[in-house]
Amino acid sequence: MDVLQPILDQLWSELQEAARTRHHGFHLPVLTTSDSSGSPDARVVVLRRIEVADRLISCHTDRRAPKVVQIAATPAVQWLFYDFDRRTQLRIRARAEVLTEGALFEEAWAGSSVESRRCYLAPHAPGAMTPGPSPNLPETHLTRSPTPEESEVGRDQFAVVRTVAHQIDWLHLASDGHRRARFDWTEGDGWTGQWLAP
Repeated sequence: MDVLQPILDQLWSELQEAARTRHHGFHLPVLTTSDSSGSPDARVVVLRRIEVADRLISCHTDRRAPKVVQIAATPAVQWLFYDFDRRTQLRIRARAEVLTEGALFEEAWAGSSVESRRCYLAPHAPGAMTPGPSPNLPETHLTRSPTPEESEVGRDQFAVVRTVAHQIDWLHLASDGHRRARFDWTEGDGWTGQWLAP
């Protein structure tokens, strides 16, 4: 693991930076859940929080979204990150839960801008059928952001998807030869790494 440790440290450092920086290549990952038939259901989300010591990766969601029910039924999820500039892909297996209360939920809601909160004022659940194209926003907020007071209504639809990573597949693309490694978490032993053929 000694040779691979700097790679593991660097990828977590990049994820931390991506949660803070909207222009980082990892800022908009794909989160994949499983639907009721067991088929994968993938979507792009905004990376919101990384806690390295706890292996925590999180994003926000409307609690009416299908992924909330999917995670409750099947908490195994996978993240896919790709940074074009760094030519690096991460596939991260994790276990997920959806938080609608508690310290992490409160911190996430308090730290959300009113522009972000506007999404949670949507009158329809994400994916609901509509008679035509719809921005799914209240008429009062089609052209303006809510005030902080108005945005509080969205709290009832807001949730945090908290995931805990247990496997990371790292791939770096290079003209002189790609490199790939996998890191697995074991309770008591922590992370162990293994080189893989790209």
